[in-house]
Amino acid sequence: MIKKLRIFKALDLFGVPYKTKISLQEQEQKSILGGLITAILYGVSFTYFIYVVIQWQTGNILPGTSSMSKAQTFSNYTFNKGELIEFCYWRYSPLLLDPFDPSNILLLPIGYKIQNGVQSDPVNLISVSNQTSRYKSLLISPENFTIQQNVNALITPEQPPDIQFAIILRSCDQSFLIKGQKCGSQEDIDKFWTSAANYISFWFKLRQFNILTKEIDVIEKQIYFPINNFSNTNGQILFKPVNLKVDDGILFQNKYSENFLTEIEIVTGQTSMDFLSTILGYNTYLSFFLKPNPIINDNKVTYPKLAQILAEVGSISSTLLMIRVVIILINEHILEERILKRIIRMQYPFLQFNKENQDIKNRLKAQAKQKLIITQIIHDIIKIQSFLEHRFGKSALQSVSNSRFSDSESSVMVRITPHKTVRYKSIG
Repeated sequence: MIKKLRIFKALDLFGVPYKTKISLQEQEQKSILGGLITAILYGVSFTYFIYVVIQWQTGNILPGTSSMSKAQTFSNYTFNKGELIEFCYWRYSPLLLDPFDPSNILLLPIGYKIQNGVQSDPVNLISVSNQTSRYKSLLISPENFTIQQNVNALITPEQPPDIQFAIILRSCDQSFLIKGQKCGSQEDIDKFWTSAANYISFWFKLRQFNILTKEIDVIEKQIYFPINNFSNTNGQILFKPVNLKVDDGILFQNKYSENFLTEIEIVTGQTSMDFLSTILGYNTYLSFFLKPNPIINDNKVTYPKLAQILAEVGSISSTLLMIRVVIILINEHILEERILKRIIRMQYPFLQFNKENQDIKNRLKAQAKQKLIITQIIHDIIKIQSFLEHRFGKSALQSVSNSRFSDSESSVMVRITPHKTVRYKSIG
């Protein structure tokens, strides 16, 4: 059983070699300079570790990101008031008339849901608006509308429909108004078209992922569109979706996903005012059609994990510790000088070194270096063995090798024969 367990002894990764000692207190040559630099290096490494951890926790270490565009056959988005689009008249002068003033409507904004190319009943967009824009004009915010893209809607009737949302500007029509609203006079209409250059300001509220706060930020994109009384500004507005996947786990994966609209693509042109009259039954000044883009961005965001942070700190620390090579060389030089000095002192205990006998010291150091070579050590051991054989004989040496050694405080007693005892002075 014990023999079978010895295999675990062979697998032990924590075995330690035996180290001979330089002195009773030292196994390795160390210096004050080496200790000072070691403290500095470990202090710098630990400080950098704390710095990186703080940067990591505060989100200042950027995550890994990837993005890929692909086509999608279906997407659906529903918006409440002010979530996607708002618009108003750019009233850059207080003398200008607001065409959307409920008590004096000059231009009437109409909303349509167009499902598989078929329009629904129109919605008066002024009826759901009661806010004032930054230009001191009425801010119009369509609410509770859906845009839906399905490329297979017309191929398979059972499929969900393709839905666009249209925003139309037309002349005021009393039949569309609700209580409290009134069409403007022809005099005010003429004054509106002739007194200034007229623009409609649109705000598109897009979304972007904030990698620092890990939240979805709303980005407003403002675009001005000109209008006049002799042409129609016609356009298609495509909203590009993003399918975002985030992994913000510290040790293990922690994934979640978000889907939102992040970009717009606008295609505009000028047409005659009666361009849509065959479809809508009236002339238009501006007409926009909103729908999702069939191209979607598939984005992935992966935040650094603890293992990556430790690897970064470890690489920097390893680079800093390369300076240890210099300290090792210094310690090796100190150790060599220390040993050479001991060897010389052992052979010439009364020799005093000064500037006058520096050449002698250098020659003795060269000789001492030769004695530290392994072949020279073996050669000296053989000479000692030959001397002992000649002095005491082989039988005496054989008895010594088989005898027991007894230690004392300052000497080792080796019994050579029953009548002879040799005392060797310990060196240390």
